[in-house]
Amino acid sequence: MRSGSCTYAQYASRACAYGPTVRVGETACPFTAGYWAFLQRHPTRLERNPRMAQAVRGLDRLTDLQALLEQEQGRGDGPP
Repeated sequence: MRSGSCTYAQYASRACAYGPTVRVGETACPFTAGYWAFLQRHPTRLERNPRMAQAVRGLDRLTDLQALLEQEQGRGDGPP
């Protein structure tokens, strides 16, 4: 996997190899995938926060959640 991440502007200008809307795969943005993995690890704590409750409920709609979790487990706990 590639290391590093980028802003949406860098991605849009093709200066970044990651897609901010891509969760799984070679071009998956580490921040996007990491966000969903974090929500999945801490749902009970986050669902009590009104700002995070809808995002936690959104985990149910992710058809690629299992693949995302496996990918993030392989990525490790270090920075992207």
